[in-house]
Amino acid sequence: MKQILIAIIATIILASCGSSKALQGEKTDTTTQGKTSQAGQKSIDFLRQITDNAVYNKNIVSPIDFSLTAKGRNINVSGKLQMRKDELIRITLTPLGLMEAGRIEFAPEYVLVVDRINKQYIKATYKDIDFLQNNGLDFYTLQALFWNELFIPYKNTLADADLSAYNVDMQAQQERPVTLRNGSLDFRWTADVERRQLKKAEITYSKGTAKESTATFNYSTFVPVGTKKFPSKQTLTFNSNAAGTGEIILDMELNRITNDDKWDTKTTLSARYTQVTAHDVLSKLLGN
Repeated sequence: MKQILIAIIATIILASCGSSKALQGEKTDTTTQGKTSQAGQKSIDFLRQITDNAVYNKNIVSPIDFSLTAKGRNINVSGKLQMRKDELIRITLTPLGLMEAGRIEFAPEYVLVVDRINKQYIKATYKDIDFLQNNGLDFYTLQALFWNELFIPYKNTLADADLSAYNVDMQAQQERPVTLRNGSLDFRWTADVERRQLKKAEITYSKGTAKESTATFNYSTFVPVGTKKFPSKQTLTFNSNAAGTGEIILDMELNRITNDDKWDTKTTLSARYTQVTAHDVLSKLLGN
């Protein structure tokens, strides 16, 4: 039971590793500099092809196999992924497929983690969660990562005019690096040159040796979703040199992707549930 609860709070486990510190004023300068050179236009055309390959569906729903490795523990549990564009990302965990043990939700305004077993929940804004804030992970950034898309941090949408903000290594023949700098954040995507698809996204936060962390998404096993293709296997790796954090690896395999829209984006909890902090839950789970 304890292992299941560790999985439930995996995405916010780093929240207890420091105080909340918003990256105020560190916005990406996306002002177009007029890339009129032939090389500049080729890089924009390449990025435009990547964005055109994104899935058009409003909803992505699939049963998932969920695996987590953290703190020397490894668990595997079944579950479900439900995503509605610009509204919600929900991961539901159902051990043995019998009952819901918990859920993790990312909405534009908040993060919600529900522990069904102990009737507890955590609800916080993105600024309240140190790891998400430090790595520029607001809702729209997370959405782009889950949907295998390019993004500009702190922007809700990616306009065609924004493509000039990226740097692309057009000399690479098979896997082409795409990079972006934002204050203390470095963003790096790896794009498949032939398929015009993103295979990897990496976010590195660095403010001195004691404050370094990396969030990496790896994408593989692309399957048809409508007229486009979507990665049915996603691996999230969190690394931080903050004391007691280490590495967290989350594997999610989508087994049967549909565009089902018959589901509610609102989670309503009864009065039996108690709101707790991430620190309270982590202290119990990790024996601190």
